[in-house]
Amino acid sequence: MTLSTSSRRAAGLGSIVLGAGIAISAILGPLALKVITFRTSANLENQFIGGEVVSLGVVAPAAIAAGVLWLRGHRLAPALALGPALYAVYTYTTVVIGQEYARYDGNVERFFPLYAGLVAGGAAIAVAAWSRLGETQVPTPSDRLRRTVAGIFLGLGSFFALAWAAQIRLVVIGQPTAEYQEGPTIFWVIKLLDVGFLIPLLIATGAGLLGRKPAAIRAAYGLSAFASCLVGSIAGMAVAMEVKGDPSAQPAMLAILLPATAGLAFTTSRLLRSFAQHADPPPTVSTLSPGRTSLVRTS
Repeated sequence: MTLSTSSRRAAGLGSIVLGAGIAISAILGPLALKVITFRTSANLENQFIGGEVVSLGVVAPAAIAAGVLWLRGHRLAPALALGPALYAVYTYTTVVIGQEYARYDGNVERFFPLYAGLVAGGAAIAVAAWSRLGETQVPTPSDRLRRTVAGIFLGLGSFFALAWAAQIRLVVIGQPTAEYQEGPTIFWVIKLLDVGFLIPLLIATGAGLLGRKPAAIRAAYGLSAFASCLVGSIAGMAVAMEVKGDPSAQPAMLAILLPATAGLAFTTSRLLRSFAQHADPPPTVSTLSPGRTSLVRTS
């Protein structure tokens, strides 16, 4: 079964609306108009600002571009749409749950409908994109590209696992960082999402790519775009911390994240290019009976 014209149109418009919502959220927030005031410390707000730069400049345009491609029936649309959609679910879940509502002044709760809509919309687009990828003949990347993507996923998953384990250990032994003391809620929300979802997904997909597993190959196209957006957002946060002189800034982390973002973006572009250039097999003619034929696909 393939997406009907109406379903494709709904997915395309939904991705465009999602991109517009991401842009509106960034503009209304502390990055620009400051209409939305987060209930968090000044240092943590700087991190949000760094992430919103990527949301506005990269993620929102990607979601809108994916929507336009979907409306045009382009095969690349679901692979491109999956990244911003997952990013919206991840990011705006942390925005809503990660606030210190009883500790800091702010008004972020007034904009709950906006964030809830972004999470729900992102989830819906992600489901539609994943379903469409399942109906498409997903090309297997070249061995070199496949191994490169697998190495990046395994490296990222291991890096985050070790980094977060070290931070959690400090809390457990009673030596939390100043950043943790300013915002323990967002600390645990991010650790929960990463340890429970992102890290296992990266490692499982990386291992599956090495084993040429079809599900891993399919997941890699969307996960690479999501990882590029997310790591880029984290790098933006690290840059903002350095620029603002945040005492919790870690130059070593920034030195890892910036080249990781560049490498991910380059690899993702190659992966998506290979997907876009792969042509579905043409329909072939199957004879049902003398004088009667039917068009079928070989895939």
